Amino acid sequence: MNLLEVRDISFSYRDQKNLLSHLSFEADAGEIVAINGSSGIGKTTLLKIICQVIPTIFHGDLTGNVFINGKNIRNFSLPQLAPQISLLMQEPENQIFLPIVEQELAFGAENLCVPADEIKAKISNTLKLLQIEKLRYHDTATLSYGQKKLVAFASLIILSPQIFLLDEISAGLSKKHLEIVINVIKQLAADGKLIIIADHLDDILKLADKTINLDQHNV
Repeated sequence: MNLLEVRDISFSYRDQKNLLSHLSFEADAGEIVAINGSSGIGKTTLLKIICQVIPTIFHGDLTGNVFINGKNIRNFSLPQLAPQISLLMQEPENQIFLPIVEQELAFGAENLCVPADEIKAKISNTLKLLQIEKLRYHDTATLSYGQKKLVAFASLIILSPQIFLLDEISAGLSKKHLEIVINVIKQLAADGKLIIIADHLDDILKLADKTINLDQHNV
């Protein structure tokens, strides 16, 4: 049984033509999967469907199913899914809510009732991993776009879901931090995480073990 199964997914926003049409694929622990295709083809939409942000928050006409470990995600709420699958959004402002970086990084783990000393250790280790220790006590509103991406990614790493969905993770990153993120993605996959990436940058896409080309699926 595969960790993730996307089965016959079709989707359209209301009163529009299908953005995704009868899309199916499987992916397993330890794999890196790239989602590519032309602009507007539905890459971000697909990531939102896989973690049930669509149709829970954003609505449209959705058919088909997504399974994690053989279980249909429609049977779970978003908080129930969070420990299993987490999305790095294209716009990090949409998922950073607390005023201080440390508070933001602690939030998800606190909601899962992780002990406070363990949370502090996870925060320290993750900030060091991404080489952003200096941001720990910064005001999130003052961060650059790239820094917000890194903080949002750090919050996912601290949650340690089985599946990471990364939407344009390379956007706004310096060359140094792009190299760091690439190495972290490789390590997460080596640790048995499933990484699904939608990105425009070849340096990120070439990490993939398999590629889902939406231009070919949506003809």
